[in-house]
Amino acid sequence: MATDFIAQLLDLLFEALSFRDLWLGFGVILGDGSHATIIFISPLMKKVCLIYNLASGQRREQRTRQVSRIADLFRQNGMQAEAWATTHAGSAVQQTQDAAAAGFDTVLACGGDGTFNEVLNGVMQIESAKPAIGVVPLGSGNLLATDLRLHSDPVAAARALLQYKPREIYPGVITSEFKDRTDRRYFVVAAGVGSDAQLMYRTAAESKERFGRNAYFLEMARMAAHGQFPMFEVEWEDQAGQRHKEKITLAMAIRARHFPGLLHFVNLGSSLSSNHYALLLFRTGNILHFANYFASVASGLNWKVPKVDLVISKWFRSTALDDPKIHSQADGELLGRVPAEVSIAEKSFSLLMKDER
Repeated sequence: MATDFIAQLLDLLFEALSFRDLWLGFGVILGDGSHATIIFISPLMKKVCLIYNLASGQRREQRTRQVSRIADLFRQNGMQAEAWATTHAGSAVQQTQDAAAAGFDTVLACGGDGTFNEVLNGVMQIESAKPAIGVVPLGSGNLLATDLRLHSDPVAAARALLQYKPREIYPGVITSEFKDRTDRRYFVVAAGVGSDAQLMYRTAAESKERFGRNAYFLEMARMAAHGQFPMFEVEWEDQAGQRHKEKITLAMAIRARHFPGLLHFVNLGSSLSSNHYALLLFRTGNILHFANYFASVASGLNWKVPKVDLVISKWFRSTALDDPKIHSQADGELLGRVPAEVSIAEKSFSLLMKDER
């Protein structure tokens, strides 16, 4: 067939010219026999480890099939690919380090933001020869995949990653107090202290299983009705290096630029590639102010909401006032309590991103 001949000819040409050592390479996707589509593939992505979180019940079989199809896709494009299921909460941290030690040049988190966060924290503990990391959306929370402009279909997203390039990113880092020790966690999408983390802490696992994301809204309504948005103190640094203090109910450092669903029009001026974050400060526990701000950003009109500020920062620290049980979160994962500090890390990692040039 003509397409087979073209594929072989291109392969011989690139072999002869040693183009496989360059970033850009050719891949040929065979069509219906009458044409072929040429895509660019990274020859640097040679050995791929897929780390995925097994779901329960019927979803377990579905997820296993999806990951198998993704692995086959990479193999069809000349790469080695293995799929590793997580064994328990947090296991992806060590598995990422094991993958690097085994010579994998790429580790993909097949799941939501939580799975990627574990992979990120695994790769940040590697001192040399760090693999590039990326995400294939399989979880319920896929803010990072949305920000990276990946398709919601996992196989389509994996196919797009064939053309993505690794880019050096400095993640955020949050420290908090967890069981009488200081916990340090890296993040990419967002980290928060106060009411959003309180929601995660107070929402029962049974409610989340039954109501899904709506469980958080139900708990928010209950907390608002009982006035349970406790104030705490935040000291933060602006772009000029000046420090300010506020009494607030929520502080959230946001790195993502693009958001899904109802938040499609949100524009906070944040970006994964920037070495700062958009810092959202709520100086109120009034549920109407929360709803007003949500409507403001969701509509894209961004009108000013009383007692809500958005500033650019790269450092803030939270401490307790009357209530010592103020929680924190990073990339949707519940962490420890205040005192909590959020900054930009001093070392970087390589994230597979779309080439915007």
